Amino acid sequence: MRISRVYTDAQLEADSTLPLSAEVSHYLCHVLRLGVAGAVHLFNGRDGEFAGEIVHIKKHEVLVRLLSQIRSPGQSVPEINLGLGLSRGDRMDFAIQKSTELGVTQLTPIYTEHGEVRLTPARLQNKLRHWHKIAVSASEQSGRIDIPEVCMPASIADWYQSTGAGLNLLLEPGGQDKFPDSIGKSAAVNLLIGPEGGFSEAEINWAREHNFAVVGLGARKLRTETAPIAALSILQYLYGDMK
Repeated sequence: MRISRVYTDAQLEADSTLPLSAEVSHYLCHVLRLGVAGAVHLFNGRDGEFAGEIVHIKKHEVLVRLLSQIRSPGQSVPEINLGLGLSRGDRMDFAIQKSTELGVTQLTPIYTEHGEVRLTPARLQNKLRHWHKIAVSASEQSGRIDIPEVCMPASIADWYQSTGAGLNLLLEPGGQDKFPDSIGKSAAVNLLIGPEGGFSEAEINWAREHNFAVVGLGARKLRTETAPIAALSILQYLYGDMK
């Protein structure tokens, strides 16, 4: 029987009882129709994953008793920091969802020369909450026990300053560089993917000046929401857990 996984901010410890949020409680009771003694797995991105059972149901709150830890804390390897050009409509949502499933560690929306999306402060906060929910839901579904960080939108230069040392890659149609065969066990990958209009020549030149390999994916031009799926799958196959 499939057991649902849910994310919580609360500390997780065996033999403890904790209340779940009204939103999660509603999902368990009214969507999944779980009752008392129903089984559920909980994770918070810090303490691993725990098996639990529902012990009490209130109007807007479910109490869960944690039984035992079933998975220890861990983080996706390699660390993948994705800078993704801001895009319109549902494309950004789709890219965040699939990037989470494919193990990205951190995702930063990027303001680019060809990008047309600009967010006001009020709209930005709503977007960040929305994107975080997408990352949480994708982690619940995909079996991850950590939640990727969705950062404030930034320029390419500011994003680069926030990343650590690692393999620097810029995805571009017609890119002639290749993915290296190995990056070492603990190395990070800093991956740049453009918006619908792609990167400008100036941005590509900047990337080369900052030791980015400009890599392509063959003869096809992929949509901005498809490119992360292809690139992250390659990275996980070469350096991660898809070998």
